[in-house]
Amino acid sequence: MKHHPSLFDARTLHNDTRLLFKLKLLLGTVCAYGGEVPLTNVELAKRLGTSSYRVSVLLQKLIHEEIVYYDESGRLFFKQFVFVRDKEETEKDDLYAKNFVFFVSDSFLSEDRNVQRFVLHYVGKELVYIPGNFRWGYISDLYGPLGLLNIRTRKEALKILHKASKYLKMKIYNENFQVLNVHQEWLDMGEVYSEGAELWVMKQFRKHRFCFEFLSRKAVWQVAKVMEDYYAKFGYEYATEIFDTALYNIQKNKMRSQAFFKMIYREDDEYIISDETNELDQISAYFRAVMEAAELNYAVQLSMDLDGINNKKQAAESGLFTNEQLSKVNQKLIQEANLQHRIVWDKLLRLNQCWLNRFRQSPDWFIQNFNRIKSLPAPILEIKQEIEKLLSKRKAEDRKWAL
Repeated sequence: MKHHPSLFDARTLHNDTRLLFKLKLLLGTVCAYGGEVPLTNVELAKRLGTSSYRVSVLLQKLIHEEIVYYDESGRLFFKQFVFVRDKEETEKDDLYAKNFVFFVSDSFLSEDRNVQRFVLHYVGKELVYIPGNFRWGYISDLYGPLGLLNIRTRKEALKILHKASKYLKMKIYNENFQVLNVHQEWLDMGEVYSEGAELWVMKQFRKHRFCFEFLSRKAVWQVAKVMEDYYAKFGYEYATEIFDTALYNIQKNKMRSQAFFKMIYREDDEYIISDETNELDQISAYFRAVMEAAELNYAVQLSMDLDGINNKKQAAESGLFTNEQLSKVNQKLIQEANLQHRIVWDKLLRLNQCWLNRFRQSPDWFIQNFNRIKSLPAPILEIKQEIEKLLSKRKAEDRKWAL
């Protein structure tokens, strides 16, 4: 995950303290799939060198600004991120802002806040560090009630421009200015890379009682690659539920867990990578197979849940007219069952859609598992029809060749 350029818009930074802006940068660095922040308030506070109470107060401010939110399970999500896959060419609409180290350097943080905001705006929002991506601006647009910065006069604006030239290559004219790039010395300090995927996977390993202290970091990244692919194709809800199911299945199956443990509990330099063997790729291939198997188990569990809800509803309906007191209880049970039914039904519909998308790319897995898929309930309908069509087509082709 990368920082969204809008995070650096100077108009939104007017009331930011240094600590609040540091928190924004940190959230963008550690957020993972869907913007989920896999660190607790205590862990965030430790990284910022402050108290968890202070972090909680700042997060409430960010909730008000609609930069973060908590879901029903109490998980924290950061909204101003851009999902960029490894080795993916970034589209123009999906440009992201780099989190440069100099943003939190002593030199930069000691500058006047308006100088900081101007630099952050042109580096983070306007992305002038990209070669050839220079920007023009009017000096008069920097000050006044509608100005970019929290200043009132042209004199203040010129002072800020001159101070900002310490960080930005600029040309200043009578009425306007041109921001060309960032001085190389600041770029050479490097950038802070995203930790989100690694932190998220580690959090899930902890949740499922893996000995994460002994996990190879390289192995974690191989698992994260599979999760990234699922997230890109199927979205947050589906990918995270399947990931959870996969780890649960590994821990539940002794043979499977032993095989997986041998892959992941190693030192980073112990993996064999050669023209003939790539043990890191074997980890991602193995975990992908586990994820695919988890999809079936997840679907079967949902269908069992649906049966249980239907039975519960039928039992409540049969006792509706026994007596008034019991009837009220049963009505409440029916309402709860209807709500639960809708939730499970929607999950099965989403599963069906995800499978349809994958089936069109690679149908073989679905054909191999068709016997289990065809026993699933009504929402899993279109995928069954597609598999049956393909099987019929293949049988017809086989008969044709047999003749």
